[in-house]
Amino acid sequence: MKLTTNSILILSGILAFTIMACFPMTMLVMPLLKPEQPASDDPVATLQVIVEQTVQAMTQNAPTQTPIPLTATPLPPTFTPVPPTNTPLPTPTAVSYCDWVAFVQDVTVPDGAHFTAGETFTKTWRLRNRGTCTWTPDYMLVFVRGDRMSDTTAVHLPGYVSPGQSVDVSVTLTAPDKRGAFTGYWMLRNPSGVLFGFGNNANQAFYVTIKVDELAHGEVTGTFHYPSEFNPLLTLYFENAATGEIIQFSIPESNPNYRVLLPNGRYYAYAWAPGYNLQGAYVHSDLTMKSFVVKGGQVTSGINLTDWSPHPHSRGD
Repeated sequence: MKLTTNSILILSGILAFTIMACFPMTMLVMPLLKPEQPASDDPVATLQVIVEQTVQAMTQNAPTQTPIPLTATPLPPTFTPVPPTNTPLPTPTAVSYCDWVAFVQDVTVPDGAHFTAGETFTKTWRLRNRGTCTWTPDYMLVFVRGDRMSDTTAVHLPGYVSPGQSVDVSVTLTAPDKRGAFTGYWMLRNPSGVLFGFGNNANQAFYVTIKVDELAHGEVTGTFHYPSEFNPLLTLYFENAATGEIIQFSIPESNPNYRVLLPNGRYYAYAWAPGYNLQGAYVHSDLTMKSFVVKGGQVTSGINLTDWSPHPHSRGD
């Protein structure tokens, strides 16, 4: 197909307007107004020049996109829970002593054991060496306070006792001669004379505690002051001052002294010589009968019978 000059102009114009529609007007006008644009009488050449300058201007003045630097947007800090940790406490230092007792048990005579007045018994403790030093026979069991219950106040240990070993230690004691509860405290003593026992500070004494029961009977002794060189056959009477109960004993001839066992209580004492119809008694100075007390485990002496008379004696206090 043959293109005429008019056809070329028309196509070029359409192309130019199409390109200009894609850009702002200011970008297209400025290059067209430049004074150095050469004049041309050839319309095709002129149009071609305009198109080239327009395209060049569009290329030069096309907006460029400035790259935006990427910045890291800080995220809010997140709380990461830390599991609690147990801070170990300092380990306490173990306390130890060279001489130290651990009480194991009462081998004999449990606490509160009952004894009669004057009764002898042996108390035995089982002890363990809790310390770091060996006990030797020079170590002693010693009385420290309370009721002693013995003339013995110190006893040697029976042998060597290494740390951790146990030993039985014993002492012979005698129950007091009166009724009640009694406690004696004992400890160990090393060769340097230092006392030690059990407990956290190795200073507690171990002990023996007993109860002494009142004996049901006591002894009564006396003399018959009969008005002759020898006494005849006699009947001896003891009358309970509270109940009137009478206990009697037969006394053989020529036996001026007596010794009998009576239940505890208060009594009057008198004797009768049946072959002579005479009564002697334990009396006051006014010749009334005098009472006396019998205590369990004890001896009541000097209950002498005098004032032999054919008449019975009246009761005094």
